[in-house]
Amino acid sequence: MTVTHSVLLTGASGSGKSTIIRGALEHYGSGAVLLCPGKDEIDSYGKLQNNPNFLFGDFDDIFFQPALGDKDWSVATGHQDMVKWLRDVFLAIKSDKDSNRPLRYRVLAVDTLSAVGRMAYNQTLARFKLSEPPPAIGSSGAPFYSYIRGVLESGVRLMRAIRGLGVHWIVASHPTSAEVTAIQQMENAKISEKIMPDLPGGFKNVLPSFFNTVLDVNIDTNGKHYVRWGGDPKRVTKSRFGPLGPNPKIELPATALAAWQTIQTAVEKAAENVS
Repeated sequence: MTVTHSVLLTGASGSGKSTIIRGALEHYGSGAVLLCPGKDEIDSYGKLQNNPNFLFGDFDDIFFQPALGDKDWSVATGHQDMVKWLRDVFLAIKSDKDSNRPLRYRVLAVDTLSAVGRMAYNQTLARFKLSEPPPAIGSSGAPFYSYIRGVLESGVRLMRAIRGLGVHWIVASHPTSAEVTAIQQMENAKISEKIMPDLPGGFKNVLPSFFNTVLDVNIDTNGKHYVRWGGDPKRVTKSRFGPLGPNPKIELPATALAAWQTIQTAVEKAAENVS
C-alpha cells in the first residue's frame, strides 16, 4: 500500500516537532515549507534554506497592533497572503501532475499551525474592527467565531487539496488544554480537560479528523525524544491504520532523518495490515 502521509505533530516548544519535519524533508528531497509566525522556525531547517528543491514561505501580521491603540485594520493580511501562497503551490503541483511530471514538492510542511490560527484570529478582529474578542457565548460571539472558523478552514482546505495531489502533509502545532465537550467525551475515559492543538474557537476539535496520524511529541525523564500515537486519553492522538507498534510510544533516534524514518516505517507497516 502506498501511503501519502498526513501527520499532525502536537507538542511543547523544544519537544522536536521541527526536527521531525526536517527529517521528512531530507528523506523526500523536496518540499514547500510554510513558516509562521514569520521566520521564527527558519533556523530549524539549516542548509535546506539554500537548496532550490525547497520553497519557504513565511507569514505574520507584524503591523497589526490593536492592543496598542493602532486601528489600521487593513494590515491584518498575513492569513490572506498565506492562502495566496498555498494556492500558487497547489497550482504548480497540479500542473506537474496533469503533465505527468515528477511533483516538484513532495512534502507540504506547516510550522506552526497554531500561529496560522493567530493570523486567522487577527483577520477576524480586523473584520469586526475589534481590539479584543467578544464573549464566546452571546449574540456578538456567534458571528465572530463563525467567521474565524471559516477563515481557518480556507487555509486548511488548500493544504488538504495539496495533500490530495500526492504530497505528504506534515503539520506542527503547539498544545493547549481545553474543556472536553459532551461530543468529545468517550465512555472509557470521562475527563474534563484534554490536551489538543492550540487553535482559536472550536476548530481545534475538528482538525485531527483531517489526518491519518496524530502524534503527541514529547521528551521522557531521561531526555529521550518520543512520539505517542495512543494510550493517553488526556492527549489527542490517532492512527487511522491501527497500532503503530507494541506500545503507544515510539522512541526516536537522535538525528532528524532517522526520527522521521522511524515514524514513516511504523505508519507504513501498520497501513500494510489494513485489509
